Amino acid sequence: MIETGLHVIYNTSSRLHYAVDVQESYAGVAVFAPCDAGEGVRDGVGVVTWANLKAELATPYDYADGAGFVDLHGNGIFVPDLPGCPHGGIYKGRSYVFPDGMRGHDEITDHALIDIMTDNAGFPQPWRNRFAQSAREKVDLSFRHRARTQASNALVIFMPIKGPLSSARIEILCDQDPILLNGTTVAGRIDDATIPNDGQWFKQFYFHAVASDLAVLSVPVGGRAEVPIALRWNGDGAPCAHALALKLARIIHHGRLAAAV
Repeated sequence: MIETGLHVIYNTSSRLHYAVDVQESYAGVAVFAPCDAGEGVRDGVGVVTWANLKAELATPYDYADGAGFVDLHGNGIFVPDLPGCPHGGIYKGRSYVFPDGMRGHDEITDHALIDIMTDNAGFPQPWRNRFAQSAREKVDLSFRHRARTQASNALVIFMPIKGPLSSARIEILCDQDPILLNGTTVAGRIDDATIPNDGQWFKQFYFHAVASDLAVLSVPVGGRAEVPIALRWNGDGAPCAHALALKLARIIHHGRLAAAV
């Protein structure tokens, strides 16, 4: 079964620092650029204490009925006492996903993979379902998907079955432990160096359909056939990767429609 909860993927060489908020009804990330000594006061557009900013971040940003707009209010402000940053950090904004918010029909479904990414300037982007976003080009590699969008992943939500976000598997890609908001806890920590470098790390957290009878079914014209299937987790320890879930082929043989499984 999929390991649920928030997992920290560390040693990623990320230059950004994050504050993460994961609840049943939403998940979000606030982004910070760590500063060197004396840098923040010079480059920031203002100064705010962490206590004051944390109070604001405690309430998620759900403008336009949770449509996914990024909250850039206050971005560029210097936070001198930002946890995890000895010389403070520059706040870059925050992004949230609400499963019950405004969305497209294919965006939050069973077998969804939600990304909240940052652009080349370090600003957070609106969430997107990677599978829905890349379906047209049939992109199956995470590296290729990010190259297309010129973005870097910050927060990833694995959703093999639609449900509360607090019971999904969520990964934050960082170089140090994130700041945790509103009681968010960490379920596990994984060194990025141990993750297969093939761009398909996500596949083990999803299921695939397996036909329980691999015989060729012959279906009369106007008739019906039942194809019994079962779901199996991709990360089930099988010696070979599961490349094919289920395929139905329509083949006409002497006026009959055959379904090849």
